[in-house]
Amino acid sequence: MTLLSTSALLKRPSVANAAILARQLSAIWETKSAADIIRERASLSAVHELTGNPGCSPIDIESMLRRTSGCNSHFGYDPIAKVEPLAFAWSSSSNYTQQLLPGAVPKDRLPDALHSLDSIQRIQTPMVTLIDHINENVCGHPGLIHGGMTTIIANSSLSLVAALNAPENAHIMPLSLNMDYRKPIHSSDFVKIHAWLYRNSGDQMKAAVHFYSLKNEMLVEAVADIAIRPPPVVQ
Repeated sequence: MTLLSTSALLKRPSVANAAILARQLSAIWETKSAADIIRERASLSAVHELTGNPGCSPIDIESMLRRTSGCNSHFGYDPIAKVEPLAFAWSSSSNYTQQLLPGAVPKDRLPDALHSLDSIQRIQTPMVTLIDHINENVCGHPGLIHGGMTTIIANSSLSLVAALNAPENAHIMPLSLNMDYRKPIHSSDFVKIHAWLYRNSGDQMKAAVHFYSLKNEMLVEAVADIAIRPPPVVQ
């Protein structure tokens, strides 16, 4: 269907134009069922590439929920995601840096920019990748995902990669999050999210996240400071 601008349709009111506008708005607001999302996701080449890559392994949803508890996590949170995201953890010996767009990351923010040997030894999972589809009910405008929801997903993804490299049961405390919105995320689209660490001093980490379309267009990028606090001592 050829899309005509809303302003053009409103300037030429007629029964035919009203019908065209109604169809266009209906297409924008059309929602997908969970079964539709799962079926469409299973056919994505991005999913096949991840599942077939020996350098990364799936992360189960229970593990994500447990490790990111208290970090404003959207994993399994129905108002935001009808279907939990697929998540994969990259090993430190894999080709994970090749997943990022060349030249899109400053040199000191690359995943391999960790400077000290001690820091490198503490990084078991340098990067996580998620394939996500966000519920249409959280649109800021018809068909466009609200920026606040994007922030929640960025925070959850960054907290996940920090938690995978922190001691068991440690408290993950995001200290700051700086977002840069490049392009809007449409509610009908899947997104590919890469979150990685580029500093680790033990009690504090620096992490970055990129949102990509399935055409490898940069949609959102963010950086965060994350504090790692030991679990309380049980008396």
